[in-house]
Amino acid sequence: MKSIKARILATVIVCTLLTSFICGGVSILNSRKTVYADSQKEMQYACANQAAVLNAQMSRVEQSVNTAYKIALQQLTDVEAFKTSKAYVDNFTAIMNEMLYEVGGNTEGALTAYIRYNPEFTEPDSGVFWSRSSDAEEFEALVPTDFTMYSPDDLEHVGWYYIPVQHGEAMWMAPYLNSNINVYMISYVIPIFIDGESMGIIGMDIDFNKFTANVDSATVFETGSAFLADENGNISYHKTIDAGTALSALEDSGAMTSALADPAMEGQPVNYTYQGELKDMCYVTLTNGMRYVLTAPEAEMKSAASRITMLIVIGMLIAVAFSVVIGTIMGMAITKPITQINEIVSNTARFNFAKNANSDKLCKRHDESGNMANSLREMRASLRSMVADVQTTYSDLDETLLKLSDTTEQVKGMSGENSEMTQGLAAAMQETAASMETVNNTVSQIRDRAQAIRDNSKEGERASQESKQRADDLKNTTGEAQNKTTQMYRGVQEKSAEAMEQARAVEKINQLTQSILDISGQTNLLALNASIEAARAGEAGRGFAVVADEIGGLASQTSSTISNINGITTEVNQAVENMESCLQETISFLEETVLKDYSDFMGVAEKYTQDASNFEENMKEIGNEVDTLLSAIVEIADSVNNITQVVAEAADHISSIAQKTEDVSQLVEGNAELVETNSENVVKLKNIVDMFQN
Repeated sequence: MKSIKARILATVIVCTLLTSFICGGVSILNSRKTVYADSQKEMQYACANQAAVLNAQMSRVEQSVNTAYKIALQQLTDVEAFKTSKAYVDNFTAIMNEMLYEVGGNTEGALTAYIRYNPEFTEPDSGVFWSRSSDAEEFEALVPTDFTMYSPDDLEHVGWYYIPVQHGEAMWMAPYLNSNINVYMISYVIPIFIDGESMGIIGMDIDFNKFTANVDSATVFETGSAFLADENGNISYHKTIDAGTALSALEDSGAMTSALADPAMEGQPVNYTYQGELKDMCYVTLTNGMRYVLTAPEAEMKSAASRITMLIVIGMLIAVAFSVVIGTIMGMAITKPITQINEIVSNTARFNFAKNANSDKLCKRHDESGNMANSLREMRASLRSMVADVQTTYSDLDETLLKLSDTTEQVKGMSGENSEMTQGLAAAMQETAASMETVNNTVSQIRDRAQAIRDNSKEGERASQESKQRADDLKNTTGEAQNKTTQMYRGVQEKSAEAMEQARAVEKINQLTQSILDISGQTNLLALNASIEAARAGEAGRGFAVVADEIGGLASQTSSTISNINGITTEVNQAVENMESCLQETISFLEETVLKDYSDFMGVAEKYTQDASNFEENMKEIGNEVDTLLSAIVEIADSVNNITQVVAEAADHISSIAQKTEDVSQLVEGNAELVETNSENVVKLKNIVDMFQN
């Protein structure tokens, strides 16, 4: 698939198919769901409408019975008389007899119309009973059932009376078969209560076929049908299934039975399976409590979706067919100008610039083809202009080559002479540069030696500063040591004086001990006198004698203690004398030796500091002189370097000139060769220009 037309056609078809499949698939899925949902809504609507018809029928029956019930209440004004007076009952019966005939005759499908009284206080067969076989006949008055013939528990025969009474309010009875006329009937009965006491019942039996006829005629979709069921899930009426059959025994899934028992599912579509077929159902509870059920096969409900699916598929095929036709037309419309432009490009490739018949039409198009044609026209116009310029250049280049050839010969001769002169000058400049290099080396050596002297002077200056610093440190240290020693000398002198003064306090101890000895002697004499006086007193002075003995003993102990204190005091005095002698020697040593040595040290330190300062000043002067010398040497070296650099640059320039002169000479020789080559190129250019067709 190389042609653009085929590609466009394939692209249109593929895009159409993809779009059709995507949109069609979404449409089919959505339509099937939508149609199925609409079908379910249609079933719900049909079920509700058909159930409304049945409810309307029942409503008319209820209205007739309610009318008769209200009239009965209006006529039954005296309950006690009704319970005790046969005449009152007969009068009431006559009124009700005529009324029930009229009401029953005007009620569609009514086969009986009756009122029965409570057998507990009326006759067992009292009441009114109108009956007929069909609503096309006239009512016939029949004798009511005799309650004495049956037990109240016999609901089969008298349940029509006792069940409504027990129920206590109006109700629909279940359908039953009247064997007398062989007709299914359904009854609506209202119990009559006054002040909570039962008076009897009033009701009608309706031909059940009147209801089932509407059920039989109800349809939905193609084969959908309806039936009636009770609240227990049993069939009340079906066209093909017997009444009383349980739905649970018929369906496969049990979904219908569950739905009928769930009030929340009323009116909602329900899926179930019957004899292997998927079906949908919907039900509505009727006035009488029955379930009106409408069912239909699910396939029929989805048949409309199948038709829509078929229409969508047909539409997709039509869209694909149209896309093929439109793609072909579009491909031809798009590729035609491209083919024409390709023809023009092919002519251009063959250097054929003759005007094409389709060029104007293509340039008038307002699409990409028109833009391409206009661009191609501009390119061809530019190429034509270039060919014209090449022709003009060819002529000018031919003339220029002749002039350039002559000029090249002249320049070649002059370049040879210039090259010889510049080579000699370059040699002389190279010798000068070599001499300046020697001078430059000598100056560099002098500068290096001066720098070494400067470094040594700096080192000497630094050493002198360190010596001065050490001298200052020694002077400061010596001064501090001298001050500390002086303070120590004064402290020792003061403390020794104080210690000697304190030592003299020992002499006071001797004085005190002497006084204590004197007191002890006197005490001893006093104790002796007391002992003598106690002896004279006899027994009366015996206690005083004991005291006197104790005082005498205390005086003796005091004398002994004082003797010990005197011995210790003597030793202390001896130690104090020794300490005084030692302190005198220490003070003399500090004063005569240590303090004198520190004074000598201070003199030496001051001299050492002065010498270091002088040496530092000398080294600074030497450094300054060397700095001046270095500056001069640096200036000389810079000047020599500048001269050397200038000479070297001049030599390089002269060498470059010589080299360039040689290069010019070589270029001139090359130009001669190029001139010959250009002559050949001019011939080739002429041949190329001749190829273009205008």
